[in-house]
Amino acid sequence: VVTAGAIASDPSDDYFMKLPQTSSHASHMQPASYFAIDENLRRALARETRATCSVDDSELPFQVHNYYSLSPLETVDIYTSGAVKQQSIKAQSISDGRHYTLDRIAGLQPGQKPELGAIDKWRQVQTPNVAHTHEAFLTHAFGDNSLVIVHDYKPLATNLASRIAEGQVPMSEAFLWSVVLQLASALSSIHVAGLAVQVLDASTVLLSPTNRVYISCGGLADVLSLHAAHSIEVAQQNDLRSIGQILRVLLNRSPDNVIAVQGQAPMVVPGRGYSPEFKELFGYLNHHVTPVVTIEDILRL
Repeated sequence: VVTAGAIASDPSDDYFMKLPQTSSHASHMQPASYFAIDENLRRALARETRATCSVDDSELPFQVHNYYSLSPLETVDIYTSGAVKQQSIKAQSISDGRHYTLDRIAGLQPGQKPELGAIDKWRQVQTPNVAHTHEAFLTHAFGDNSLVIVHDYKPLATNLASRIAEGQVPMSEAFLWSVVLQLASALSSIHVAGLAVQVLDASTVLLSPTNRVYISCGGLADVLSLHAAHSIEVAQQNDLRSIGQILRVLLNRSPDNVIAVQGQAPMVVPGRGYSPEFKELFGYLNHHVTPVVTIEDILRL
């Protein structure tokens, strides 16, 4: 409900909607604000709608496969056995009118044959913390041989690595627990399906304005056969240990969490302000003496 203070504080907001502050209605009648949704929710929905429907100027083709009105989102380097550059593009579907994210891997070698059929298993994964995978295809519409993997579009969500670099992530322990639990929940569904992310790091995790976490790279490693030599058990273990690596990147923002060791690289450990439970979780995920990491143990901690 809009208050007088809220109205006076930000009258130039693009998403501002002024409602009557007082009512001359009889006492048994509700004021106009009673029939409006919460102002913060309304503004959030308006921002998401604007982000979804806007199309930025670019040199991208107008249409690729069954998708049109392409608009660039971001480009990230995914580090595997060698860096893979992924360009994320927002586009609208001709089939259903919805917006999707086209994750493009450019410049495939002529002899490189992606396993497009690997997407079929990923299409079955339905969980809130994974940007759902829809299809994969090859195209020359960008002027080269590109692989495109189609995922759900998450309005205003950006990759965690860039948010960290820009200092736009919370510093609280509650936020770190939230990241761990959301990633563990997503990996649980992925692993039950007999799959593994294999390229999980801060650049392949999306963070929304409300701190909702999404794994955004489903199917990439399988389609490109990036870790074909690994067994699924090893790949799933690496996924879980990647949560610990993401925690180290987040903690590294504060000098209180970095310990200088003579003759060695600085160590990242939770500082004095963190609870014993969180320190135990961090040690469990990052110490190689832990023989097998399990989601059950992560949730128990």
